[in-house]
Amino acid sequence: MKLLSGIDQIRQLPAHRQQRFERFYQLQYRYHVLPLLADVFLILAFIGTLLLLAGLALNQDAPAVLATYVLYTLILTALIVAHRLTALRRAAPLIVYLVFFNMAAFSYLGYVATGATLAPIVGLFFFISSVGIITLSLLHTCVILAINLVLLVLATAVAVPPPDMAGTLAAILGNWLILMCLLVAPLSAWFFARFLRNLLALQFLLRDRNRQLSRTLKTLESTEQRLAREQKHQALSHMAKGLLHEIMNPLNCASQAIDFAAAINRDPELAEALDDAGVHQKRIADIVSDLIEFSRPAPDHDREVAELSRLVATATRFCKHQLRGIDVTVDIPAGTSLACYPTALLQVFVNLLLNSASALTESARQTPEIVVSATLQGTDVVVVVADNGRGIAPDDIKRLTDPFYSTSDTPDNLGLGLSICQTIMRHHNGSMTIASDPGERTRVTLTLPRQTAQGPAAAAVS
Repeated sequence: MKLLSGIDQIRQLPAHRQQRFERFYQLQYRYHVLPLLADVFLILAFIGTLLLLAGLALNQDAPAVLATYVLYTLILTALIVAHRLTALRRAAPLIVYLVFFNMAAFSYLGYVATGATLAPIVGLFFFISSVGIITLSLLHTCVILAINLVLLVLATAVAVPPPDMAGTLAAILGNWLILMCLLVAPLSAWFFARFLRNLLALQFLLRDRNRQLSRTLKTLESTEQRLAREQKHQALSHMAKGLLHEIMNPLNCASQAIDFAAAINRDPELAEALDDAGVHQKRIADIVSDLIEFSRPAPDHDREVAELSRLVATATRFCKHQLRGIDVTVDIPAGTSLACYPTALLQVFVNLLLNSASALTESARQTPEIVVSATLQGTDVVVVVADNGRGIAPDDIKRLTDPFYSTSDTPDNLGLGLSICQTIMRHHNGSMTIASDPGERTRVTLTLPRQTAQGPAAAAVS
């Protein structure tokens, strides 16, 4: 089994995600990994140089050599400072070349001065053996190896007579330590480059999967909230099915009894009491009718083709009393029709107009306004009911379609209106969304499948 299989997994990804990985790899490689490795290398080189200087300082027989290494150390220190404080850090692996030339210059000067002995250049070859790890590039490693071999040949030509040059080079390159350094450099570059690429591939895949997991968790949370609302609706539906029919029978009997009593009554005071009882009885009947509509999984009749502007006009007429003093603007393209359940959709518009009227009354706007507009978007009709009322708080918007939830303290408001509207929109294969700027305005957007009337005129709704 492979130790790291990140690249194999990357190859199985779609092309666009492979390109994303390449951008990620280049960013991490150039601007994070290489500068960090260069920092580590420079620190180790500086520490090694200080130890060498300390050893030379104890040797009183080599003052000239000590002065040379002091100059080398100063140049190395300048390179370290430049790497930390300038753009040199982002120009990797330029710093490796600069350190190599600095080290090679002093090493080969010592090599020539000692008559082509091995000792002055051992440290240089040790450095070259680590170039593959520092640059993580087989190309740069081979370039530095080639430059070093050229310098070695030139320095040997200066240090020894021409007849001895070939033997001297063979002796140096045949040394097991030098040979090992020359072999380790390209092998380490190849291995660590592949290791880093696989490691960054695994990091990329992990980050990618973490993002996918985060999106999935958000989707699950959203789905959980929708399921919770659906469970509320389902629970209310089951409850309603079992209770509503039992309530309607005695309610109808009580209503008939009140009507009969009112018909034969001649006492004015009793007539007033019977009227109050009739009003409250009607309110109970309306509540029960709303619950029946809410609990119904789908209307029990076929859809009809209705003209949208007539539905809105009828809803406006029904709410005429509540809309007094409010400027109602209707902007619906002529001939816009829908295959719908007209009575149910009319109920949606009435409910939204009443909600807007209530918000405008509470906000006491100087110029209260409700705008009902419609636009055609592909196969859908998008209807927006907007008012400049008091707006709705973000926390309240999330719960507006929950049964029995209301932002109004009015006793008559049971909080079923928007829940029923949501159910009606679901029966139409549509959707309802609510947006609001608290203290400013509210917009309710209804999205319904578009239906263009064919043949006869659209059905009128009175």
